[in-house]
Order: sequence, then C-alpha cells, then structure tokens
Amino acid sequence: MKKLCLLFLLIASLFLNACTNKVEPRHSPLTENNKSSSTELVGFITKLENQRALVVSPISREINQTRKEFYDAIWVSNMPQDVEVGQYVNLWLEGAIAASYPAQGKASKVTIAKIQKPEKAILSQDEVIRKALLNKDISSINVLAIKGVSYDENSDIWIIRYKDAKISDGLLEEHSMQVPDK
Repeated sequence: MKKLCLLFLLIASLFLNACTNKVEPRHSPLTENNKSSSTELVGFITKLENQRALVVSPISREINQTRKEFYDAIWVSNMPQDVEVGQYVNLWLEGAIAASYPAQGKASKVTIAKIQKPEKAILSQDEVIRKALLNKDISSINVLAIKGVSYDENSDIWIIRYKDAKISDGLLEEHSMQVPDK
C-alpha cells in the first residue's frame, strides 16, 4: 500500500513557452518536500465540483511494463474560490492523500500560472479550455489529461491535444480539437 501511495506522489511539471503559448513537459515528479510536510503537484484544473477541483498532470509516466501511460490526477479540497477550469496550477498538498484514482487530498497553497496570451489572440489559454469543455465528447471524459494547448495565428485557431486518462494497459489514444479564437 505504501508503494501505491508513493506512486501517486510522482508527477511532472511543465515548461511554459509564452511565445507560442504551448505547454511543454519538463521532468519534475511530484515529490515530498524535505523542508516541510507538503507535497507539490502541477497540472490543469479540468473539473470543479462540490468545493473541490480535479487537477490532472499533462505528463504521463510508466508504472510497469504493461501500464506505459499513467497520468497523476487528484481531487483537491481547500482550493481558493477564484480558481477556474482550464487554469494551470501549482499546488502544495498537506496531510494524507487517498490512494484512489483520482487521488484525493487537501491543498495548503495554490498558485495559478500566469500564461501570456499570444499577441494576436482574443482568447486566453484557460478560456479556450473552458470553451472546449462545452463539447460533449471532451466534457464526458472523467479524467481529462490536457497534453498541450497552442495557438496558430495564421488560421486564428487554437489546438488542444488531450487524452482520456483512464487507467489502462498500453498507450492511450491522443485526440485533438480545434477551437476558433472568438
């Protein structure tokens, strides 16, 4: 059981490329902070309900030989009231983390990433994600892993790459959705 709990404590962070507004992965697993009792988690808020937020890492990790793609996901309570779906957050967890999927924990601190909107774009990245979630195909996904969000100023279109992060063996199918910048 301890090994399972430790697996949920691993996650990767993102490198944000403000020029293209792409979210690019960078290795930095969810780890215990040696200076305090908190744990750091980085990801997108993909759902809000019952005064808690579902935060899902955009970066997968391999658990074993058959489970090649696993996305850390956690329902977080004690979130600030001003958080919104689509925001990229850095949060610190305190106390026990329930070893379910998605996991469950309590936030001690939350920061919202400031992602620069492309110069010619009307919408921001989090607005595009909220707009995409109006589509029933993407909104029906229980654990949505947003792999990347980019803006093409030539076509004035946003492209969201995503996966259904359900637990399964092998690799998960990646999908993309185009969202007009209006």
